[in-house]
Amino acid sequence: MLVNLREVYLPAMIFSIILDYQLAIYFLYLYSKHRKDKIGLNRFLLAFSSLFGFGANSYLFLVIGSFYIHDSYLAEMLIRIGVFLLQGGILAVLLILLSKPFLPLINSRTVKIISVLSGISIVYLLFFYIPFIGLISNIILGFIGGVYFLYFQTKLVKLTSGTVHSRLIITLIGELIFLIGIFLGSGLLNIPTLFDLRHVLYLIGSYVVNIGLIVILYGTFKFPGVLEFNWKNNLIKLYVIDAKNFFELYSYDFSKIRNLANGPDSHNINEEKNTINSIGVAGISDVFDEITKTYHNRVKTIKYGDFSILLEYGEDLKSQFLFVLFVKKNMTSLQVFLKKVKTQFLTSYKGSLVNYDIVVKFRETIFSGFDLILQKILD
Repeated sequence: MLVNLREVYLPAMIFSIILDYQLAIYFLYLYSKHRKDKIGLNRFLLAFSSLFGFGANSYLFLVIGSFYIHDSYLAEMLIRIGVFLLQGGILAVLLILLSKPFLPLINSRTVKIISVLSGISIVYLLFFYIPFIGLISNIILGFIGGVYFLYFQTKLVKLTSGTVHSRLIITLIGELIFLIGIFLGSGLLNIPTLFDLRHVLYLIGSYVVNIGLIVILYGTFKFPGVLEFNWKNNLIKLYVIDAKNFFELYSYDFSKIRNLANGPDSHNINEEKNTINSIGVAGISDVFDEITKTYHNRVKTIKYGDFSILLEYGEDLKSQFLFVLFVKKNMTSLQVFLKKVKTQFLTSYKGSLVNYDIVVKFRETIFSGFDLILQKILD
């Protein structure tokens, strides 16, 4: 009967396969884009790419085996290959979760157990397969692996904020919808009382899967990438300096934000603020000289007492602008943040920076709007 109804099922299935391939390629693109930042947490993008890539190929074999092959032995082989690929995708995701950046977020013993069981089920599926029992056990095991990946993402969501946080929530909702669709169409609800609804559930499941995939695609569109945990708490103060004329163009004190958030008990933060002012660009001449004279040497970091000073320079060797970030601890995420600040600042004020006299006279007015831009970068 499934073969007779393939004209009804196939449009949704083909659409699912196309979306799966698109998501696999898009996540791989995002991973390659953020890989240069050298932030290990972005490997979860590679996990998504593996999952959807294996899933698309799996679904393709399942569709061919279910709808186009009339030889029962060959059809069974294709379906086994499809389930094998799906299980392989889950195993690839679990192995990525066992990498060092994710260990604080997972129970490594649980992941290892699920991974070993997945590996055993793959071998069983290929060499010791028993119809129906083997298929159902693999589907259930794959479902367990998928649910654990969702659990991992809920922990990741709790540790993120801003745009990344909201995008991950949307993606998580899409995955839940996707799993509901898979469950409806899997045949696991095919008990005697619901026998007549099997094809209806299969059809509904196919379209629910597509809705989930579309939501995932929406949630990950222009995904900004994940930075290290608590990187914002290490921000202290930002300066933009005209190194040629030894002039401060713009500054931003991040401790003010934390003071407002923490209220009158923010004793330690006020101490930080006083300390940074005492060693800041406008405070002590030797630190100022140390920073500005590095412009020609292109030094990226300076260690000063309990602080680190991160430096970014204009792309043009003749550029005179220096971006200075005081931080508690040097982190890769903070370097990425400073690069974004540099790009946005030079892009936003490219025209104004040409006229030095006007900048000197009206710098507070000219650069006051960068506070809002900075907030967007922080989000």
